Amino acid sequence: MNEILVEREGLNDLGRIVREAERWGLNLVVIGGYAVRAYTRGYRYTKDIDLVASMTEMGRLIALLKSLGYEVKETKFGLVGRKKLDGGFIDLHISIGEIWDISTNKRYAIDEILKESKCMEISGFFEEGRKIIIKAFVAPLEDLVILKLMTRGREKDLIDLISLITDRWDKLDPKKFSSKCSKADLSRHVREQVLNLIGLIRTGEARKIWLSITGRRIIRKTETDLIRHLREMEKVL
Repeated sequence: MNEILVEREGLNDLGRIVREAERWGLNLVVIGGYAVRAYTRGYRYTKDIDLVASMTEMGRLIALLKSLGYEVKETKFGLVGRKKLDGGFIDLHISIGEIWDISTNKRYAIDEILKESKCMEISGFFEEGRKIIIKAFVAPLEDLVILKLMTRGREKDLIDLISLITDRWDKLDPKKFSSKCSKADLSRHVREQVLNLIGLIRTGEARKIWLSITGRRIIRKTETDLIRHLREMEKVL
């Protein structure tokens, strides 16, 4: 199954999960690539569905996902699910209680994400997918940026981070961003990640990664603006 069809099925399934969760009275919030799509023009394809939920909802979540055809199992961080398609599959990840990043062993509580999420529209990357509009509760911008800065060595997270800063910088609350980093004991780590990204932009490595994944080029002005915004983020940490 090609990526266009997988994306279509993934978006439709996200819609089903959101609708069923609402019917079951479950509080599910979208993070990951689909959340980035809600905030930006969307620069990369994703087929993974990433969500967060509270610990008290795990049992009902398992039942819901199984009713939608997912194979589900529990992990250290929550639930993973996979649904087979004709020649492809959809991967689903639900962080329960907290988000644990395996690349850095950093953790992030989800209480504020659940409380401060807002309903937004999510669509696809390909032309067919852009015609599909899903309404779902999405993580706040500040939390999403922090989650993308938590990880290390993931090129898709670099793409998402650049997308969020480029498209939504004017909506990012620096004080709230700083406060959330401090509360999660991530200020030092996030600052190091910000400085690392500045280095990748200056050496041209970020430009290469962006081109290889998105098929687009970053203009010099965008790089200059990115460095300026990242410096502003560094100052509040």
